[in-house]
Amino acid sequence: MQSDRAREHLEVIRTLMERSAVYRRALAPMSLLAGGVGLVGAGAGWALDLSAPRTFAGYWLAVGVATGVVALLLVRRQALKAQEPFWSPPTRRVIQAAGPALLAGLVLGVVAWWRVGAEPLSGVTAAALAAGWLPCGWVILYGCAVHSAGFFMPRGIRLFGGILVFLGCLLLLLLPGRPGPRFGWMVMGGVFGALHLAYGIYLRFTEPRESAA
Repeated sequence: MQSDRAREHLEVIRTLMERSAVYRRALAPMSLLAGGVGLVGAGAGWALDLSAPRTFAGYWLAVGVATGVVALLLVRRQALKAQEPFWSPPTRRVIQAAGPALLAGLVLGVVAWWRVGAEPLSGVTAAALAAGWLPCGWVILYGCAVHSAGFFMPRGIRLFGGILVFLGCLLLLLLPGRPGPRFGWMVMGGVFGALHLAYGIYLRFTEPRESAA
């Protein structure tokens, strides 16, 4: 039993090392997708003045879920193109690593959306919860998920996750006493939009070129 499990772990590690370049190429379109959606989402929400606390929370919750679904479709497309199973042992390892933090972020968004539509928490206004605490919490939890997944992927993604956690904590420390909608739009558009877009562009231009046959 233990020898079989040890062989499985070794096989997963070997597969991850062999597919490191493939995973790195897959990260570029996913980062560009997330960055583009983040910037467009922030611009559209700002233009439409979706600044009511419950609307803000629900809007970004929907944008995040939709982006995650599209990212999974991109990963599945990559697997089909490479003639590989989507739910492979390495994929399970990555999902198991990133899943808890992502689930916590989803629950945080749902609870925040629910609470700002009811009686606000003691000492925290609905606007501060939706436009201040919620975006910072999302950045930190998402950074934790990316950092955890980075242990099974190229080293750069772990560093990117660490940067997200640091930024989320810094934003939390700098959180104004009465954060308004502008703070929330800047965090969501800047971190989930511009930062992801910059990382995707970096991955695209530093992607190793396949040698010509």
